[in-house]
Amino acid sequence: MIKVLDTNHTGITVQDLNYTVGYFTKVLGYELVGEPASRSLTNMEKVTGVKNCDVEIAYVKGGGHAIELLQYNGPDDRQVYKPRCVDVGHWHLSINVEDLEAATEESLRFGCSKVGDQIIVDDGPNKGNKIQYIALKDGLVVELTWIANRTRLRS
Repeated sequence: MIKVLDTNHTGITVQDLNYTVGYFTKVLGYELVGEPASRSLTNMEKVTGVKNCDVEIAYVKGGGHAIELLQYNGPDDRQVYKPRCVDVGHWHLSINVEDLEAATEESLRFGCSKVGDQIIVDDGPNKGNKIQYIALKDGLVVELTWIANRTRLRS
């Protein structure tokens, strides 16, 4: 078994880099780490296995975690991937917030939408937590979570 040292970052491909950076920095208070920048086309083609994958990348950091936001501007045959939360391959990012209602309202003002209704977890290690799924304009789902008991496991 390989020993994992820590998690470097989570990478998310987005439709509009500036909008998504704005959401993380202006709504959630993440820090932009350096300015968004293009990367070597040759390296990106090698690492993705896709020709003409021109990309701009920005990193945001907050809550003890770094997120790599990638906006590909090529190739021309890119697909928009918007699965529902129940579809295989869907994933979401869970962010613990101090005030769920305020975070939800700020997200809505920023142009996001609610995916479903706010819930209170009724069983398991996260019992009592309040959760609201939020979708950014390009379909990225963020789970805003208020932790009822910070000594228990987090979602």
